Amino acid sequence: MKIVKKIAALVVCGFALTACVSEFGESPVKPVESGEVGFELCGEATRTSIDPDGVTTRWAEGDRMAVWAEDAAGNYTLENTTFRFHHYSDEFDHGYFVANIASMAEGDYTYMLAYPTPQSVSGTQATFSVPATQSGAYDGKYDIMIAEPAVAEALSAKRKVEINTVMRHQMHAVKITVPEGRNLYGTRFYRLEITFPNPVVGDITLDITNPDAEPVYSNMSNVVVLESAEGFDAGSVLWAFVLPGTVDGDVSYRVKGERRHSNVATYSLSKQMQKGRVTPINMAIPTIYPYYSAAIITVEQNNLGEEYNTVRIYDANGGLMGEYPRNDNGVYIVDYEGEFDCDQYDNTSWRVEFDSEHAIVSSYVAMGDMTDYTSHNYTTDVPYLFYEDFSALATFDGDYTGGPYTSTSNASIDGRDLSQYGIAAGWTGARTGCDAAGTAILVSGRTDYVIAGATRAYGRLESPALSAIKPDKDVKVKVTFDYGGSRSGGSWAYAVAKVGYTTTQGILNGYATQFNNNAAFSGIDGAIDVPDIPTSGSASALTLSMSYNIDVCTSLHRLSWHIGSLGTTFIGNGYQWMYIDNIKVQIVQ
Repeated sequence: MKIVKKIAALVVCGFALTACVSEFGESPVKPVESGEVGFELCGEATRTSIDPDGVTTRWAEGDRMAVWAEDAAGNYTLENTTFRFHHYSDEFDHGYFVANIASMAEGDYTYMLAYPTPQSVSGTQATFSVPATQSGAYDGKYDIMIAEPAVAEALSAKRKVEINTVMRHQMHAVKITVPEGRNLYGTRFYRLEITFPNPVVGDITLDITNPDAEPVYSNMSNVVVLESAEGFDAGSVLWAFVLPGTVDGDVSYRVKGERRHSNVATYSLSKQMQKGRVTPINMAIPTIYPYYSAAIITVEQNNLGEEYNTVRIYDANGGLMGEYPRNDNGVYIVDYEGEFDCDQYDNTSWRVEFDSEHAIVSSYVAMGDMTDYTSHNYTTDVPYLFYEDFSALATFDGDYTGGPYTSTSNASIDGRDLSQYGIAAGWTGARTGCDAAGTAILVSGRTDYVIAGATRAYGRLESPALSAIKPDKDVKVKVTFDYGGSRSGGSWAYAVAKVGYTTTQGILNGYATQFNNNAAFSGIDGAIDVPDIPTSGSASALTLSMSYNIDVCTSLHRLSWHIGSLGTTFIGNGYQWMYIDNIKVQIVQ
């Protein structure tokens, strides 16, 4: 029957793989061990290894057969007993099988044989597995056979017993030849995937008393994969064993090599796959393509403040996927010379690292659901040298007025690690809190005013160190942030705040001054006033922004915000706080 397009004819071959005498040479005749009994299999005993002629078969070293023996009273002396292949007769047409069992009682028995040994047995029902992935070789373990029941005498170590029967094939064999001169790879391919319109592999349950009984199928699949680490080349012959039945519809296949793959080629087929028969296929190779890029990453915007020189892309496990010099288009292609296993990267994040003269910064790309042999396009930006929008910050009532943990102390307050509230490690603060999750952080100051003067307690906030700066570099940076404010207490009080930096690491405590009518900031370098802090506002409505520079900034520098409260009254307390959000740091060239 001829099939359309490029695949060659799928023709039913009228011969069975029967036991023909071959010129292999005699298998070594090893002595039968003490206590072993055996039988010589005669007749049309089809075998499990194929001659280079593609037709003649023989038993192979390592073959195992399951044997049942029923006596005249209907009792089973042997049930699913494993016998191993031992040797050939001088004429090569008889195979000798042995097992280490006791000699049987005298008399005639009905013998039933199955090859290979079944996966499971229930009475006389034996279940075998026909796997979806096969080696492509003529492997006897895929070629299931059931013998016609045969009567012979008892097995005994004292004599050689002949069992004359016919082993009936239960499978259909597909013989696939890759034509000479038609392999367009230039290299071997190692995988052939065939998809049938109906299930052709799975588990098959057979009656060992009747090789012609209808089988029962389960755990079925319509995909057969022939795979070999050694690979297949022009002139190779591949074998696939499938369950018998009718194939009616589209059959498709695809081949894969180390550096190339094919399209899926689909053809129409209507055929009865008869057990014990062979379908030869003279395979044509579909259009061949190299494995293409798995990811195309385009850089759209540079927020760093200076040009990057090198891009490195890492997978979710930290594996380096590629390193590239900067190009004017900002396009970087991760390709793979070989099969790219997209499944392991589905819905993971890859890190894109940008290396400039003074810094190394990273962004992350969500890969989504990736598919084989397809280019996937992603976009990203070169990130800021440092950025924080507090979107991960949880609500917490800190040591400022307005919450259940409010401190009314006018003294110093110990600093705290703020990463416990969801933001990055390295953030620390004293008199800090968050009114609304994911919006802004606040830092608060307090004034206690008495006749003799004012006691002022200062709040502070410090960022992590700007570790994106290379350890051996210093650079001028610009810091921008949004802010707002509010107060509690008398209207006489107003906020004073400064921004700057510190190079002191770890948790830094708040501080206070006693009976001081003036602001007295400490522990902040390069301090600059923050102007016009509002007296009524909220974390979600920041109306002001500010920028300042740090002329010589290193990887040890931390950004600092400090706030206190000023004002004059006869007696009373006042609280001031500043909301801070959208912090951005860029290199100034």
